Amino acid sequence: MDLLAQRIASLSDYQLYETVKDVEWRIGSHVAGGNPIDEYVDRQRKIISLIQDELMKRK
Repeated sequence: MDLLAQRIASLSDYQLYETVKDVEWRIGSHVAGGNPIDEYVDRQRKIISLIQDELMKRK
């Protein structure tokens, strides 16, 4: 498990929710600024994917 996944696993449900909101805002503002960097957007999407995986484990 990589460091990011470990850190995500240590967050509370509320912190995960707030992180998803932040990541969605970051993607939106980055893309809206024009000339988005695909690697940045992909990394942010990876964070959302890791959070989704973590929430599924907690069910």
